[in-house]
Amino acid sequence: MTVIIESDRLMIREWTEADADAALRIYGSAEVARWLAPAMDQVPNKATMRLLLRAWIEAGKSLVVPAGRWVIVSKADGAVVGGLTIGLLPPYEEDFEIGWQLEPAAWGRGFATEASQALMRWAFATGTIDELYAVARPQNRRACATARRLGMAWVGETDKYYGLLMQIYRVRAAELE
Repeated sequence: MTVIIESDRLMIREWTEADADAALRIYGSAEVARWLAPAMDQVPNKATMRLLLRAWIEAGKSLVVPAGRWVIVSKADGAVVGGLTIGLLPPYEEDFEIGWQLEPAAWGRGFATEASQALMRWAFATGTIDELYAVARPQNRRACATARRLGMAWVGETDKYYGLLMQIYRVRAAELE
C-alpha cells in the first residue's frame, strides 16, 4: 500500500482489494454513481467491487504518471472517505482530467477539495503536465462548486467528452495558489 500524498487531514494512497467494503460505500451508492463520467453503473455488491478494484490495480501498472486511481483516507480515524482519479479525456486522449468521488457520509466536510488540491500539486510537480480539466454534468452542482473551489476556471460546455453535455473546468500549474 503506497501513500503518494498527505494533506493536513487526509492521506492519498493506492487502492487494495481489502478496500472493497469501503469502496462499495462510494461506488455502490446511487447518489455517487449517477454523476460519474463516463456513466458508470452503481456497483451492486462486494464481489463486483473487488473485481473492479483488481482491474483498477492491474491497469494502474501500465498508466503513465500522473494518471491513476487512488483512495482518500481520513487521518483522524483511518476511514476511507473517497476516491480520486487522473486520466486522459476522450476522444483524443490529450487532456488530463481529475475526478473525485466521496461517500455521501463524507460530503460537506471539504475532503474533495483538500484531496484534489494535494493531488493536483503532486501531478503538476511530476513535470509531465501543465494543466488539468474537470468535467461535470450541469446538474451536478456539488462537482461544479468543488471545481471552482479548486481554482479551476469554467471554460465552457460541450458534449465532446463521453457523449454527454458537460461543464468543463481547467486549471494550469501556474494558477495554483
